[in-house]
Amino acid sequence: MENNNPSIPSKSKSIRRYSIEDFVNTESVVSPSISFDDEYILYSSDKTGVFNAYIISVKDGRAKQITQSVDDPIYGISFFPDDYRILYTSNRGGNELNHIYVYDKMGNSRDLTPGDNEKAVFYGWSDDEKSFFYGSNKRDSKFMDIYEMEIETFTSRQLYENKEGYQFCCVSKDKRYMAFIKH
Repeated sequence: MENNNPSIPSKSKSIRRYSIEDFVNTESVVSPSISFDDEYILYSSDKTGVFNAYIISVKDGRAKQITQSVDDPIYGISFFPDDYRILYTSNRGGNELNHIYVYDKMGNSRDLTPGDNEKAVFYGWSDDEKSFFYGSNKRDSKFMDIYEMEIETFTSRQLYENKEGYQFCCVSKDKRYMAFIKH
């Protein structure tokens, strides 16, 4: 009897088997971002066993690992709107308290959200591309307040104190309004 049901594997088809080495050596690639001039793509890969940030050239396909963590995962967030600096996020020792970092063209990193018990989450660039929005629980570990950080000085200001546990959604172009989700 012939199998005409595509959801049932046919006995005549061979099933490919994978070794444990094939499984362990699988590379995951996440968090892509394209540079302001469309020349590079930022991404994160676990090729070394730990997620790190990489930049790949659109022209020649050459990739360069730009962070060198051997313990803590690093996830690229975004190129800056007008230059090659990048934002990335990482935690320390698996504490799940991710911080937001800037990586400059000289290869230096700076923690932009350095609170000891702070978790920070990137929400997006402002429409004028002079700042970005992020959430932080530094005031109260149960709630993510909303902040805006100026990229010229890396100073931030609180825009909204979240006492109700709302989930951030977006900011209007003129920064006058914010939308939230309540579960």
